[in-house]
Amino acid sequence: MKIYFAEWNAEYEKLMFKLLQLEKKYDITVLDKVMKHFRRYNLKLKQNKISNKWFIRIHQFFKLRKINPDDILICNGFSICGFIDLIKDLNCRKILVIRDTIDVLEDSMKNKKHWLNKNRSYVDEIIPYFDTVFSFDSEDCKKYNFNYLEQFLPFTDSGTHEIREKSEQKNSSSLTCFFVGEYWTDREKIINHLAPILHNNGCQTDFYLVHYDDQQNAYSSEHKHYQQTPLSYQENIKKSMAADIILEINHQGQSGVSLRTIEAIVLNKKLITTNKAIKNYQFYNPHQIFILENNYDEIAAFLTAKFAAIPIEKLNKYTADGMLETIINK
Repeated sequence: MKIYFAEWNAEYEKLMFKLLQLEKKYDITVLDKVMKHFRRYNLKLKQNKISNKWFIRIHQFFKLRKINPDDILICNGFSICGFIDLIKDLNCRKILVIRDTIDVLEDSMKNKKHWLNKNRSYVDEIIPYFDTVFSFDSEDCKKYNFNYLEQFLPFTDSGTHEIREKSEQKNSSSLTCFFVGEYWTDREKIINHLAPILHNNGCQTDFYLVHYDDQQNAYSSEHKHYQQTPLSYQENIKKSMAADIILEINHQGQSGVSLRTIEAIVLNKKLITTNKAIKNYQFYNPHQIFILENNYDEIAAFLTAKFAAIPIEKLNKYTADGMLETIINK
């Protein structure tokens, strides 16, 4: 059995494949050019009501012919809209991993990427062609009968031991809070409110709020409390390891945990988060995790609170190995 990952092109995903392939525990192949010369022309054929049958067959032959019936093809919820026609009739076990909420995906696919017809739903267009669907969002799992998948880091089990050890070798005695994320107006408001409170309590801030589409026109304030420079995932991890506190500001209504949460738990850092659903997770500890609502006056006490680290051995399910074991054994 071989495991194929199709169009997982984020930097941290590429890091994950590199680390998994180095350990040689699984037979993994990365397919990163499935959409090349396909998505745009396939869309034009469909828009002009021209049969795309042979166009699909040609691309299947050159890009997917090595996949056998006993192999596993794993697609991600974001990119799949660009090549769903290629895998509809593919004879193998097909798995979809959704890292966003369905509402966020639909908005992106319809209004930003334009990969999904506005009159169609993501669930109707994509889900029927997969044997198993996993989601990080517990509410979407209940609503659409998906399988819940824990958020995971790109590091293997052995790698998480190593990065925790390195993160605990902090030299500075002053507190630092780190945040990185895409620009949203709500995020900017929270940061501008929170940063002065942290400063007044002896905590430095290292915040990066980046608008990836239009950096020049994105900002409504003087943005005194954050930088606009994008960070690579390696830079992100390095800064997370050096910080004492990680800030997470989620989409409204998001119930699943993000990478920021798992990074904080694995790296043994405190976490300030807007995710109220985090109370339902086994690792929740109010001394390590502060749920940000209208309780800014309680932050000072949180900064000085002590907590016990979760043993790294209990965090296997949040690793790349743990993710693959869950998917394969479902």
